[in-house]
Amino acid sequence: MDNIFKMAMRGALFFAAACLLLWGIFPEWKSVFAGLLLGVVASFMNALLLRRRVEIVGQAMANRGMRKMGLGLGSRMAMVLLVAMVAYKYPETFNLPATLAASMVMPFILLVSALIHQKRLNSGKG
Repeated sequence: MDNIFKMAMRGALFFAAACLLLWGIFPEWKSVFAGLLLGVVASFMNALLLRRRVEIVGQAMANRGMRKMGLGLGSRMAMVLLVAMVAYKYPETFNLPATLAASMVMPFILLVSALIHQKRLNSGKG
């Protein structure tokens, strides 16, 4: 799981770097690329929150202890709401549709990373 997560984080950082590079190259599209960058940051944070929550639940099940109740989904939704409010308040800086689209990119990056990892394991290179 750690290898898949590290690969996904690397992919998200490459995506963020590409957005930053394109932000500098295309000045007329600055708000779109800034929105994508803001959304990727939110998606990155949501992935970290979800990873932490999965580890907590896994440890609780392994120790046969009580499962800690938390805000799991609520905190991830609040993160997306926060970046949406920032993009809505500053439309000249951040494009709202780009921000919302990029805030959901990390699950797809994780899926691609898991498929690549599984293919490497099946081919004997992992």
